[in-house]
Amino acid sequence: MIVLSVVLMVPVAGAFTGLFLDEVADAVEAKHYPHLAPNAEQPLMVAVRESLGFFGVIVGVNLIALIMFFFVGPLAPILFYAVNGYLLGREYFTMAAMRRIGRHEAHLLRKRHNAQIWLAGCLMAVPLSIPLVNLLIPILGAASFTHMFHRLAGR
Repeated sequence: MIVLSVVLMVPVAGAFTGLFLDEVADAVEAKHYPHLAPNAEQPLMVAVRESLGFFGVIVGVNLIALIMFFFVGPLAPILFYAVNGYLLGREYFTMAAMRRIGRHEAHLLRKRHNAQIWLAGCLMAVPLSIPLVNLLIPILGAASFTHMFHRLAGR
């Protein structure tokens, strides 16, 4: 149970991103990018669907990684943070970018800057595995990836 709680901390904390990413991103953009037009409100059901989809992907990949942990031995923590860093970076960046440029363009921008986004996701995955700290990290991640999107998009 302890192992599962550590493994599931990242997916559970990350799944809540879609529910409040708009509010965090709106606050970041209002303060740091006031020249931007207001973003259209995303319906609650769309946010819930995106969050559930993200949760499903991250749990599925982590279950596969959990099996691989037995084969990599002492490298299991590195695999854990690498896998979750990739997933978190991918989803947070895509969600932040989709607010402004749509899913397809967000995907293309993410592919061009995949290494930076993966590294930022890894930096987010490490503190997400620390109890109580993991409650603040999704908020900081949403703000960070909003800034990252605007920097990488050249805005």
